[in-house]
Amino acid sequence: MSQTVDTARLFDHSRFAELLNALLDLLDDQAPEAGIDAQLLCLQQHLQGQFAAEEEAMLATAFPATAAHKKHHDHALDKLAQRIAQWQQGHDRKVLQDYLENELAEWFVSHVNVRDFVTAQHLSLPRQDANPS
Repeated sequence: MSQTVDTARLFDHSRFAELLNALLDLLDDQAPEAGIDAQLLCLQQHLQGQFAAEEEAMLATAFPATAAHKKHHDHALDKLAQRIAQWQQGHDRKVLQDYLENELAEWFVSHVNVRDFVTAQHLSLPRQDANPS
């Protein structure tokens, strides 16, 4: 029996876009810092979960570039954590907004178009189930 990974669901990044846009709206609307803090945490937690799911699927299908893809994820999460810490120290809306609109958004588009595209192609290949029924 063969199995495939539901790549459409796995690589559905609409939630990331929703969270990022909501965060940018909070910044544009001069929302209280606590609201921005909460939204940053939601974004961070979402990315951690999304990346973990992708990495689990890559490992399960023996994707050859798993380590490189994971390294890309880890770098993005580290950078986000640094920016969150920077935000919490100085609450500089302009710096945070610049990071979100430019660096994070550009990283995300590149990551989806290159890393996730190649990974999704690999994951969508039919596989032999290790435990056929």
